[in-house]
Amino acid sequence: KRGTLRKKNYMASSAVSPASFLSKAEEYKLAGNDLFQKKEYKKAIIRFSRVRAYTWQPSGEAEQYAGNRSEAAKFTPEERSKLLRLDQIACGNIAQSYLNLGDSRQCIHYCELVIGKFDDDKHPNPDLLVKALSRSAQASLNSLDLDKAKSYINRALTIDPKSTAARSVYRSLQAAFKQYNSEQKKVLSAAFARA
Repeated sequence: KRGTLRKKNYMASSAVSPASFLSKAEEYKLAGNDLFQKKEYKKAIIRFSRVRAYTWQPSGEAEQYAGNRSEAAKFTPEERSKLLRLDQIACGNIAQSYLNLGDSRQCIHYCELVIGKFDDDKHPNPDLLVKALSRSAQASLNSLDLDKAKSYINRALTIDPKSTAARSVYRSLQAAFKQYNSEQKKVLSAAFARA
């Protein structure tokens, strides 16, 4: 029946173990990957968002008020790092889905969730950071914000100069700058020709 709450709320159940959170999140990730491969990006976004629901960990005020009663208090540091990685993978996959749908703004938003507040050299998942920076650069390039794209791609290449995705975006960015400079020369030469 629509609109009614389920009697068994999986996430709110007190019998839920950390392993079951990870298992369920992985299950949704695989379902999202299947949809992504089928190019059903909007459905994939929904599945990856469900991964995020299972990997959310209270922080700040939420953690303060939850205290020892929260589900997050039951997680070991290793399990927390697995949850963080899964969350960042989900955000990266959502970002790529939005990029494929042509929504650069949403792509950058989800990439920023992966980039987070970490320094580049202290990021817990540098491989995911490079992917997020590369996707952000591509989205910025698609939005014709060349300076922002350059900033993202330089960061990505500083972390991993051998990244094929980052190098591909870098080549596209170089071509875009070359085209932009060529157009600017034409505009300026036309302006001075009139003077």
